[in-house]
Amino acid sequence: MSWRSLVHSWSILGSHDTARIRTICGGDPALVEVAAGLMFTLPGTPMVFAGDEIGLEGAWGEDSRRTMPWDRPERWDQGTFGVYRDLIALRRGEAALRHGGLRWLHVSEDAVVYVRERAGERLLILAARAAHRPVRLPLGARCLPVYGDAELSPEADGTVTLPADGPAFHIWRLARS
Repeated sequence: MSWRSLVHSWSILGSHDTARIRTICGGDPALVEVAAGLMFTLPGTPMVFAGDEIGLEGAWGEDSRRTMPWDRPERWDQGTFGVYRDLIALRRGEAALRHGGLRWLHVSEDAVVYVRERAGERLLILAARAAHRPVRLPLGARCLPVYGDAELSPEADGTVTLPADGPAFHIWRLARS
């Protein structure tokens, strides 16, 4: 797929014809966060199927068409709602996530690491569906936390070791040392 087509296509985790992301993730809010993090940080236009942001479930198309409980916020998963709210705000606030290029740094069975970048702005992103082997990268840059609570301290040679836990989703701003 061409880059132009990719950045103008929907990035979607589910629809009225598919199982809901919460169901696919076995009800695990941490896996839902990883999936939503990928949707909001990879190229394309994120599209949220009504109810995914509050943790609605559904195993197939018809089951996924349950009525949105607008008038019953006590049934909403407030943690998942907060994740979506934070990721939407992050995408709106970071031009690199909307208009930047994409560079893959690491891909393994359980984790991917990539950079979204544009002139003067680089964001390092780690998405891990499970615990994985530590990823060491020769970044030569300071890594300032943007999303997630992991602090990164570069070694003397500029190498950074990313967290190896999972499921987990992290974003750091890369700044020149």
